[in-house]
Amino acid sequence: MDQYELPLVFFTVLSQWGIGGVLALTLYRLSTVQSDKAGLSLQQFKTLALALWLIEVLGSSLSLAHLGSPAGAYRAILGINHSWLSREAVAFVLLNGCMLLWLLTCWRRPQQTALISVLGLLSVVVGTGAILASAQIYSQMVGHSLWHAPFTQLAFLGTPVLLGFTTLGIVLNVCGLVVPRIIRYGILLGILLVIGALIGRYQIAEASAAGLLLWWQLCAGILVSAALFTLLRSGTRFSPAVGLLAGIAVVSGELVGRMLFYSSVMGQLPLF
Repeated sequence: MDQYELPLVFFTVLSQWGIGGVLALTLYRLSTVQSDKAGLSLQQFKTLALALWLIEVLGSSLSLAHLGSPAGAYRAILGINHSWLSREAVAFVLLNGCMLLWLLTCWRRPQQTALISVLGLLSVVVGTGAILASAQIYSQMVGHSLWHAPFTQLAFLGTPVLLGFTTLGIVLNVCGLVVPRIIRYGILLGILLVIGALIGRYQIAEASAAGLLLWWQLCAGILVSAALFTLLRSGTRFSPAVGLLAGIAVVSGELVGRMLFYSSVMGQLPLF
């Protein structure tokens, strides 16, 4: 299992999921205020904000599991002038600070929509920088064509959009609320980004389209997401169990996709 780099898989997917969730929730809150329609209750909003924060913090924490000596993680910032790894570390420190402020505001001042939205968008901007820094770590490796391509950035941006908007769409549906167009289109955008990254990736000669993991990503991640988009558009109501299973399927699809991302190169040692 070493070639799958599971600590990095969970670090990247979970942290990106949290960032995408904040984007979706912020846009939803703004659209609800402007349309004056019924939305999540304050308690539901606060609970979802806490869940997204926990997902992002858990993902960030798992990045330490990849280090040989987690206690020396502070040294990662020393090479910020020349190292994308150092820039990633700094970006995630800033991200966690922004998201903590956002969470505290959601809980202490849940009716301050403008302030919450500003902090949410700030977290998304910093988070996008962190995601692109993560992608650049791999994209800069010119000796590995499966990483040294713009499809790396595309895949790393597709994950937060797909997981963030899908999560919120499921939550709104299960709570009996209307899923607004901006959330449904967010799901569609996530699907297109993930598909685009896959198509580009498998145009490269070294890529192998064989194996059950790819089929799992296609079926659990993309097809289930497409079904959710269609059903949410039609207004079909899910039971909590169905919503949970659908969410697990989509998340597992992205986890498997990231496992394939790492194993495609890590299985071809040496890296340098």
